[in-house]
Amino acid sequence: MKNRIGALLTVSLGLLALANAQHSFVHLRSYTLADLFDGSANGIGSNIGDVAFDGTNLYVAGYHTATGGSQVVGMARISNFYTGGSFVASNTSLTPAWKVQLRQAGGSRDTRLVYYNGALYLGTGLGDNTQTGTGIRKYDTNGTLDTSWAGDGLLSLSEAGINRYDTMELDPGYSGSGPTLAVGIFGSTRILRFNLATGDNAGNTQPVSGTPTSIRDIAFAPNGDMYYKYNGLTGQMAGVRRFERTAATTFMDGGNFATFTEGGLQQSTVAYVPVSQVYANLGDLVLHNVRVSGMNQVFVRALDGSEVTTLTGGGPTADDFTPPSSYTNTLLNFSSFVTPEGRVFIFVVQGGGGAGTYRNRLDIYEVVPEPASMLALGTGLVSLLALRRRKR
Repeated sequence: MKNRIGALLTVSLGLLALANAQHSFVHLRSYTLADLFDGSANGIGSNIGDVAFDGTNLYVAGYHTATGGSQVVGMARISNFYTGGSFVASNTSLTPAWKVQLRQAGGSRDTRLVYYNGALYLGTGLGDNTQTGTGIRKYDTNGTLDTSWAGDGLLSLSEAGINRYDTMELDPGYSGSGPTLAVGIFGSTRILRFNLATGDNAGNTQPVSGTPTSIRDIAFAPNGDMYYKYNGLTGQMAGVRRFERTAATTFMDGGNFATFTEGGLQQSTVAYVPVSQVYANLGDLVLHNVRVSGMNQVFVRALDGSEVTTLTGGGPTADDFTPPSSYTNTLLNFSSFVTPEGRVFIFVVQGGGGAGTYRNRLDIYEVVPEPASMLALGTGLVSLLALRRRKR
């Protein structure tokens, strides 16, 4: 009887450890993307701006920092990147299977990329209100433009009824309302929503009064709640604000999620990582950058706003590669992917870092329970199996 109680106690302690598990972050891989983001007419921008993953292929998109005239920006697919549950080795030269190249106004400042259900949504010229080519396009995963989307393949500023795009993200919807492409506009708290299949307007959200209008990025939880990255003028408060979804087109202001001082800069980013879809006893995470000199890291927060850790880009990686440096710039963006096998990946891109070939780079992290929690759970399960054998 005592042995049985002891075994059950061990199992209980193991399960308790998992219930109180902490996140652990494994730096899996690190790569340079210098060849794609060299600023030339053969590349897809001078800085990497966004990243997406479809479970096999990697997609990256860039913007250009040069001012005046028009510059080449675009996106590319990296194939043969993830096979057999493993990514190619760190520091491998990532060769594009194809490139989409567009021209946007010099200094148009931002490009965003969204992957959903076999389609890519590319927003270029974000922050610019003069270039006729500014807008959002839909492509398949072979880089072919869907010319029927939004009528002619381009969701232009005039078609959206605005004079400026600033960011876009996949909106999962609310209570079965279905996903849409959500677009944020600097100077407004209204979010535009577009049909993913047709590009038609899907019903814009109502503005939320009293909320900062200097929106820079948005991210959504699976239940439709929104995290809204905003900034201020130099020296003024900036941060991430949370909105609770109340209907398909309405939100309730949930107050500041995180605050800090940040200048009025583009490439200010936020992302949501649904960790609990894989690890039920690990909370979901929110990632953001801070556009202040020296803040060269990804801030990782729990849903109560507390800081969990920062991702700095330092090595060594899991395959024993040490990058030339940690992150050297605040120009960071990120996305996450949950695999069918139950792994949670975070993809981090840095644009325009220090000198050298590693200034535009990609790093991959995996989120797992801390080793101590897994060990405790494993010990408990072993004890339970031993108890079951004895009972037989």
